[in-house]
Parts: sequence; structure tokens; C-alpha cells
Amino acid sequence: MSLARVKALKLHNFRNAEKAEYEFSDGLIFITGNNGAGKTTILEAIGLISFLKSFRSALDRDMIKSGASFFRVEADFLTTDAHRIAISYGRNPGDLSSALAKKYAFDGRQNEKAANIIGRVPSVVLSPDDMRIIAGDHAERRRFLDLLLSMLYPAYFAALQHYQRALKLRSQALKSRPDEGVLTAVDRELAQAGVEILEKRRQFIPEFATPFSENVAKISSGSDTWLIQYKGDTSAVKTRDDYLAMLKEHRATDLRLRQTTGGIHRDRIFFTQGGETESGQPSAIRGSADGAVSSGNRIPSVPQEIRTVGSQGQKRTAALALKMAQFSYMRAKLNATPVLLIDDILNELDLKRRASFIDF
Repeated sequence: MSLARVKALKLHNFRNAEKAEYEFSDGLIFITGNNGAGKTTILEAIGLISFLKSFRSALDRDMIKSGASFFRVEADFLTTDAHRIAISYGRNPGDLSSALAKKYAFDGRQNEKAANIIGRVPSVVLSPDDMRIIAGDHAERRRFLDLLLSMLYPAYFAALQHYQRALKLRSQALKSRPDEGVLTAVDRELAQAGVEILEKRRQFIPEFATPFSENVAKISSGSDTWLIQYKGDTSAVKTRDDYLAMLKEHRATDLRLRQTTGGIHRDRIFFTQGGETESGQPSAIRGSADGAVSSGNRIPSVPQEIRTVGSQGQKRTAALALKMAQFSYMRAKLNATPVLLIDDILNELDLKRRASFIDF
């Protein structure tokens, strides 16, 4: 199994760093410094190289140093071979009237596509912001799902880009006086990409359930059991024709509200309490073929969602287990150990959870 390693990092006008260079040894690396010194900035830059966006949910323009017109991040890394990725964003310093642009380079090749860059440095980030995935809305959960699958499968990322473009076109059409022919054409594009995305999501949920449940049990010493369930209007969709039929069912509502109200962009991911086996003991979580996750012999008739019934400790357990499971899942799928970026999470954990995490 190969080991992903970031060997060097260069920052130019990134956050508070006008110019900074770092070299990293192998193994576990601690980054220390006073508050505001830029510790998280280093992790954010490495994350940007991997995810193409900030794990702090910052916009690209927010990462440009105050007073500068652009930023550039460059990283040397090893997987099976040595490579270099550079990402820049902003305006040309020689022409400040030029449009904002984001550019990617790989091993010196300029103007690479984003799909050729994402996931080249397989990374998992753990930060206090992970609580948003558990305690936040379904958009946060879909974002986690989409990012993980995009890093693993370039075709998924391409389908996601295609879907988002088609969704934008459909939204524009719905806000005007839509021509039936235009809507039909856009619906075909939306359905094709939507089915590709849906198939991968359905494959992922039951596969991911096992490492997630194992980590929940380990961190909580067996006291917590959570299910993962994927639900939405796409539950009956198997083919592109099914997706088109679903869009047609929503057409009247979409025209009235001037937005696309059904599709994979509205599907929901739930973390619900596990059931009990006939012995009365909490059951293990396992995936089911339809994308839901069943627990023991039955699923509770009224699922209890973690956002409403979970304590802060249980939510922290689930958030930590989610990222630990992501690390294990990516390692198994890639046959490579990802880079693990840990941003000051121990302060958020009690002693028992700290011990579990440090063991991990």
C-alpha cells in the first residue's frame, strides 16, 4: 500500500502569507505557533490542493491576502511517484481589470481541468467544523458525500459538474417563459448526470456504513449506535427514463416556484438512532441494497435524527467517526494511505474521545 505524502508547500498571497515555503518530513508532523500565526492556513492550503476548495467553507476570493490581486498555492507530493500541483486564483497583476480566474497546473502543464486535479493528493481533514455535517442541514451532508466521491471517482466529479451546469440552465429557464423544447432538452441532460450520481451514492452508503458504525462503537465504548439513511424523491429512480418521469411529476410545482424541486440536489442523508436486536442489545449497522442502512432485525418505525435527539457528545462522536471512517474507506478504495490533516480538534473532545482518537 502506497503512502500519500506532501513534501513541500509554497504560498504566495495566500491568507496572511505574502510568501512562505515549507518542507515536511515523513511521519507525524506537529505545526505549532501563537494564535493567528497561520497554522490552519498551512492545512487549508494542503486541503485546497486536494479538494480544490477551502475546508473552512471560504470563498476563493476570501483566501487572497488583503491588498493583493491573486493567490497561488504550490505543493510537491508523493503517491507512487513525485508530482507537483499549483492552484492560483485572482486577477493578472499586470491587468487588474481582467476577470477573476482560477487556474490549475500539474507537473508544469498549465490550464489543467479541475477533474484532472481533484483527489490527486488524497486527503482527509478533521476540524471543529465537521460538526456542521452532523448538526447542520442536508446540504452540508450532500457536500461531504460529493467531495468524498469526487476525490475517489473522476467520473463522479465530471457528472456532478455536468449536473450543476444543467441545473443552472433549468433554473434560468424556469424563471423566464420556458419553451417546452428547451426544458425537455435540459431535463435529458439533468437526468443523465443525475442517474450517474445516484448510482454512486447508492453504492457508497451501505459500504460506508460499516467503518462508520465501527468507529461510533469504538469512540462511545459501544453506547452509541447510528444508522445512515439516504432518502428523497429519487428513491424509485433506476434509469434515466425514471428520472425524467420524476422531473415531469414536479413540472407544475417547478413552474410555480421557478426552481427545480426534485432531484439528487434535494435528496437527504439522515443519521438516526440504531435499533435493537431481539436480545435487547444495540445492533451493528449494515448497508442495504437500496441505499438505506438497516440495523439488526428492524429499523425503528419513527427514526430519531441525531440533530434533534443527539447530545453534543453524541454529535461529536458521530462527527469524529465520520471522518475516521472516511480515512479508512479512502485507504481501502485507493490502496493508498491518505494525508490526514488535523486542525485543533482535541479541545473539542472529552478524555474518552481523545483517547480513542489518539489511538486511531
